[in-house]
Amino acid sequence: MLDSQPLADDHSLTFSGRRAKLFGRDGQSYGTFVSGLRPRYWMVYRDIGLGYLFLASSYGLIVAAPGWGAPRLAVGILGAIPIGYGIAYLQLFLHEGAHYNLAPTKTQNDWLCNMLVAWLVGTTAAAYRPTHFQHHRDLGTTTDTEFTYFFPLNGRFLIKAAFGIRALEIMLSHTTAPRPQLPAQMRASGRIALLAGAAIYAAVAAGSLLFGWWWAAMGLVFGVTMAFPFFGALRQLLEHRCDGAISTIDYRKQDHGACTRIFPDDLFSRTFGGAGFNRHLLHHWEPQVSYTNLPELEAFLNETEMKSIMDRRRATYLRVFRSLFLQP
Repeated sequence: MLDSQPLADDHSLTFSGRRAKLFGRDGQSYGTFVSGLRPRYWMVYRDIGLGYLFLASSYGLIVAAPGWGAPRLAVGILGAIPIGYGIAYLQLFLHEGAHYNLAPTKTQNDWLCNMLVAWLVGTTAAAYRPTHFQHHRDLGTTTDTEFTYFFPLNGRFLIKAAFGIRALEIMLSHTTAPRPQLPAQMRASGRIALLAGAAIYAAVAAGSLLFGWWWAAMGLVFGVTMAFPFFGALRQLLEHRCDGAISTIDYRKQDHGACTRIFPDDLFSRTFGGAGFNRHLLHHWEPQVSYTNLPELEAFLNETEMKSIMDRRRATYLRVFRSLFLQP
């Protein structure tokens, strides 16, 4: 059953107070168990590699499709969907880098994060980290820096998400949540990353035009500017907006309440909610734990009093979409 109250037994902000009370069936303390978890870096790189393989294969199919009789314009428009989906999946690993789970040292972690995924969204791990950490501290409050879920899921939201307006509002927002002030050097590196990311996308689009693949360039542009922001905005809303939220309330002015879900492990859920986002409640309980360890964490917690809370937060993306879209 989906949750019906915004604040019902979520513990996203208070879980640390319960840690000392949790023990597995064998008597092992929760703290001892968590301290023994180590990121499986090979799994992270495998998943990132698969994401790039999907993205490259999608682009190749877009280029080739007209040769099989598909209309170029239709291919250009529809091709934006897998391009945007692939970027939305890959950029989720920026989150893993923000929590220092891409490499054994912080320096290596940030370098790999910037090279492998951060450029996709024109930022750096260091620039993203303070904003994301504020999200953990302020989840469900008016000062949350990741607040897509403040808005009701309706036609207006879907249109704004599809045209990148919602993502732009979040990036430019200063009234809803004061964003952390970054050092000048960090802001400068962030601007460089933004220009570098834009240059890479522009180079791919220009190369496609040079070869006469205008429909592929169209698919890339629409994928980056429309499909990717749409998937990102929708995913975050489905993770954090409660069924008990009221559409007429402006949660920029009134606290929404902490609400986080657990989604299944099917292929769609593991890619739409990649890098462990399909187990997002567990991440908010233990932010430092790598997504590669979340199945183990879930198994341990299933043997504790937290199981009932986890079960109340289990849902599918489709069920949540239907529920939220029908909110009064």
